[in-house]
Amino acid sequence: MDWILSENVEELKKMVLKEGWLVESLFNQVINALKERDEKASVEVLKKENEVNLMDLKIREKALIILSTMMPMSKNLRMVTGSFIISGYFQEIAEKTTDIANMVLELIKEPQLKPLITIPEMAKISIEMLRESMRMFADNNIYGAETICEKDADIDNFYDEIRKELMVYMMEDPKYVKRALILLEISQKIEEIADLATKIVEATSYIITGKQYKCFKDKLHTIDSLEKDGGAS
Repeated sequence: MDWILSENVEELKKMVLKEGWLVESLFNQVINALKERDEKASVEVLKKENEVNLMDLKIREKALIILSTMMPMSKNLRMVTGSFIISGYFQEIAEKTTDIANMVLELIKEPQLKPLITIPEMAKISIEMLRESMRMFADNNIYGAETICEKDADIDNFYDEIRKELMVYMMEDPKYVKRALILLEISQKIEEIADLATKIVEATSYIITGKQYKCFKDKLHTIDSLEKDGGAS
């Protein structure tokens, strides 16, 4: 029976990775659509939303079957429950990606407000964080987790820079407000996707080590260490 359980857990993991690769591809595609003001590419992203939803449903169904019929223990149990959770994060990323696609479609109806430099740079780091968190999950290796948490600081800095710049445009002329607000909302979605990448890191770290982790102040901590520091303060 052990080999049957192992095969099913491995199949579940592959299903989650397949979902992750699709989500990463869609995120990349929508950022390119933003840069190129590409209506067709944005629409194609929107058409893929149901595919991600279906993948998530199949993963949840597979995980529940394993839990109810095979009674996994220890690391296998963590892999099953962790896969369930990570798939949910991928679905959230897909939802935010389709939100961006809708905003791109709205944005390209208007003249370009400004050349896009900072937002694509911010998105590039988010994509790297997502890809690296997936590598951790695929390789079953916690190495690199700290780096992903640290990159979240860069995302926060980019977002602050973008917000300040767009505020200047909005104060300069009311006709810029709509476009500036859309760009600000896109930036916020990118920041939220980066946050979800750190949550994938936390879930993967738990699967591997059996300890609960949290990206806090751009560092990876065990929950126990955070509680001790809190108690000490």
